[in-house]
Amino acid sequence: MHRFEVPIEKPKSKKTSLFNEVKSVSIYTFSDKNLVRETLDFLSKLLGQKFPISLTEHIENSLDHTVMFNLQDGRFIFVQKVGERKNLHADTFRRFSSVLMKRFNSLKIKENLFIPAQLSNEEVVTYFKNHEYYLQTYLEGFSLGDYKFDQYLSKKDNNTITIFPYYPELKNERIQQVISWTNKLMKNVYLCRDLQNKPSNELTPAKLAEFVKSYFKKFKLIKVKVYDFDEIKKMKMGGLVAVGKGSENHPYFIVLEYYGAKNSDKKYVLVGKGITFDSGGISLKPAQGMWEMKGDMSGAAVVLSTISSAADLNLKVNLVGLLPVAENMPSGSSMKPGDIIKTASGKSIEIDNTDAEGRLILADALEYATRYKPEFVIDLATLTGACVVALGQFAAGFFTRSDELADKVISAANLTSERVWRLPLWDDYHNLIKSDFADVKNVGGRWAGAITAACFLEKFVDEKYKWAHLDIAGPAFSEDTIPYNSKTMTGYGVRLLIELFKRLEDKN
Repeated sequence: MHRFEVPIEKPKSKKTSLFNEVKSVSIYTFSDKNLVRETLDFLSKLLGQKFPISLTEHIENSLDHTVMFNLQDGRFIFVQKVGERKNLHADTFRRFSSVLMKRFNSLKIKENLFIPAQLSNEEVVTYFKNHEYYLQTYLEGFSLGDYKFDQYLSKKDNNTITIFPYYPELKNERIQQVISWTNKLMKNVYLCRDLQNKPSNELTPAKLAEFVKSYFKKFKLIKVKVYDFDEIKKMKMGGLVAVGKGSENHPYFIVLEYYGAKNSDKKYVLVGKGITFDSGGISLKPAQGMWEMKGDMSGAAVVLSTISSAADLNLKVNLVGLLPVAENMPSGSSMKPGDIIKTASGKSIEIDNTDAEGRLILADALEYATRYKPEFVIDLATLTGACVVALGQFAAGFFTRSDELADKVISAANLTSERVWRLPLWDDYHNLIKSDFADVKNVGGRWAGAITAACFLEKFVDEKYKWAHLDIAGPAFSEDTIPYNSKTMTGYGVRLLIELFKRLEDKN
């Protein structure tokens, strides 16, 4: 556990300073030798202690990113070298702070005062937008590095560390505002990760629906509607019915409405794929790695966490979250390859592969979105392994016909480093999902699987609204490819969407 606090402004006595009242101090610098020496001189003055030449040379020449040493009074000092200055990017300090937090926990350190790297104002604006967001990236990194999914462990690591930022470029009041914002945001990233990581026996469609109803009771500006299996049938949501009918855990359709901008008619709709477990259905997946499919509801987790975060942060926007939730299981009542179903839009779908189920439930949700007359719709889904093959775990596949919407999403993604990569939606790809017996087939051939999945979804998008699809199958899952993503689900997308809607709020 961790908490952030504004540093005390006045030391306890004239003989002490802010820096020797905490048990550890960390400072960030670039790896260029001259900058390391400048940083150490700066730190020496702040601490009121001279460092031996041998120590300075050791830190300069060390190949380790984190160099730790002790002062005579027993305090820990951490010098965090973040690479060469020319390689600075928006995620630099988020990543290194997460690594440092893991070191703090391993050493059972209880408090740390950290000093951000000294950047020019031009660098801050270029890479981080402003000084507030620059500081926020450190706090996000500490939070992400401290995440543990330990709900089912009988013994837990209960180390709590207090983090004090020392950043004279901002007044303490402003630092406190950054801390408050970051705490609320990261609480919801944790919420997203916790839901993604829950085992499917603990998060069936019914249990997710009950959680949503219970969790959102405290929000006055959020309305919750939950539709059960019988109601879904009446709504003619054939995609959701087809996927969910094979499991004894019936599907649900969940609607979240957040009205944060009372004086605006603009609405933005988010759609999240909520497959609480995906066995593949009749087209059964291989056993190896199937356990990860408890995270196939990541899109839904991102959407509900984003709306919760928007309410916590009091964003002045109107958001709608649509969560089609089901379990894809093989049984005597499961949909089968060759079946033809009809969605709420009235369009028919030939089922070529029952493991391409996510797009079926999203089709019904995209049709439902039309009733809100939204400014735009963004769906998020762990949709295709093909997208992971194409982009790995470092970026989501991004599809839209709208250059304007693309620019907004890409700009936000570059700042939060929840990166996206735009892929084509050319009409030629639609030929790959033509069916001889229905309006569309739910899979194409061997090639361009991520693109044909997006083309399938586009069939159910109303041309009256702008639409974007994020295939998050890569970045939602983690294999330690980025330091702050341990071997758990990542919560990818919450920070990106909040940044996007914050910018839209600023313009309203």
